[in-house]
Amino acid sequence: MFFKVEVYRSYALEDLAKVRQALATASIRYTYKVVNLSTDWSGHRSRNNFGSFGTNTNVERQYVVFVGRKDEEEANYIIRRALNG
Repeated sequence: MFFKVEVYRSYALEDLAKVRQALATASIRYTYKVVNLSTDWSGHRSRNNFGSFGTNTNVERQYVVFVGRKDEEEANYIIRRALNG
């Protein structure tokens, strides 16, 4: 997948699982990445420096899903159906 477009971004691991299953069922090739938001630019965990008081641990990781450009429209439709029932 040389030309990829982002079709989904969320903090919810459960929703990522639904999206991945729906895309796989529809035979749409995808990739995804996990962005760890609890690290600073140098890769060190920023919580270690300042503590975790007040940190919402539900938003430490962001999940991003990509598909090929030609599958973007269909993937968006499938993702909406998978998440909204």
